Amino acid sequence: MNSKIKLKKNKKDFKKKAFTLIELLAVIIILGILLIIAVPAVTKYINDSRKSSYINTAKRIVEGTITLANSEKLNIIDSDTTYYIPASYIKTENALKSPYGEFTEAYVGVVINNDNYEYFWISTDTTGTGIKYITSYDELNIDDIKNNLKGEEIRSTIETTGINSRTKIKIFDPNTETWDSYNTQYSFDEGVTYQLGKNKSNSVIGDIVKIGDERFYVIGNDSMNNKLVLFAQQNLKIGNRYTETFSREKSSEYKTSDEGYGLQSEEAKGRYESGEKNGTIAFSQNIYWYGKVGNNKDYLGSYEDSNNYPYVYDSNSSAYPYVENYKKYLESLGVKIKEARLIKYSEYKSISNRTELFNDSSYWLGTARNDNSVFCMRYDAVISNCGYHFDYNFGVRPVIVI
Repeated sequence: MNSKIKLKKNKKDFKKKAFTLIELLAVIIILGILLIIAVPAVTKYINDSRKSSYINTAKRIVEGTITLANSEKLNIIDSDTTYYIPASYIKTENALKSPYGEFTEAYVGVVINNDNYEYFWISTDTTGTGIKYITSYDELNIDDIKNNLKGEEIRSTIETTGINSRTKIKIFDPNTETWDSYNTQYSFDEGVTYQLGKNKSNSVIGDIVKIGDERFYVIGNDSMNNKLVLFAQQNLKIGNRYTETFSREKSSEYKTSDEGYGLQSEEAKGRYESGEKNGTIAFSQNIYWYGKVGNNKDYLGSYEDSNNYPYVYDSNSSAYPYVENYKKYLESLGVKIKEARLIKYSEYKSISNRTELFNDSSYWLGTARNDNSVFCMRYDAVISNCGYHFDYNFGVRPVIVI
């Protein structure tokens, strides 16, 4: 009798101590909510920590350069020269590398200002992470870190950019321990920079020209009429951004408040055979120039038959306001822009063998194939006829005449 009573009591105690299904579900839900709150915070903390490590690494390399410069081992003596020293040359206590990957192109810039040295940094690594713009050592912070940078982009920048408008550039060559000299020269229009001692009259196809931070390839030089024709290196960052398919329902749109909206952007790439990239504007042939007459008479004859194949980049084109706004931006930098438009068929034909001038993007030309469609060009410089219902995402890559 006593044992039965005891057994019942134990069962009763067990029931009191057990969790109910509702209680278990409540615990799981609470844990889930905590995870939802915690994971983004932890992820941000990790990302910010890596970025902070990147900045600290850059600063330690600059500090190593300061030691070298103060010891007068680098022969930095000319106040009109920008000196660039590769990060790989700077010896530090520990071998320093980006927390994302090995540095591929990373430089410390040094200039003389009132008998004092000023220091700057620009870099990228094997993952494409880095500081895109030449940034003062004192102003480096995690917000400067960008993705998808290319080594040649960084190298080209230091070859053509004199810090604070200095007219000469020297880049240290660690292999020979000597300086390679470059010049930045300015055209009659303030703010236009030429590379390797070039100027407006002697620039040739393929040379790189900068207006502010915007980069262009030279594709024509009419020195008799003092005209230089420049082709933007990248599409403008405007319009629809495709993230999954070519369907508009699955696209988002760049807003005027977006960083760099309307400027050239590495991010703003078009569609090509191996897939698609984000950031281009989508013009179907219907939207761009359907059932309209090209009225820009200056450009008739861009295609072989000038009567049937007019140049159509004009106020009828949906691309027109984007390029006009871009022109206004360049003019705000103090440069006189004689013309802003899309590339002509004839211009394409003259440079189609120079595939290095085309990136992995596809974009519109300004010339009509007939009265229904417009030419477009692929990243590999193959031209095609964008047909009646052409609705892929192609970019706007302007031509600027200075």
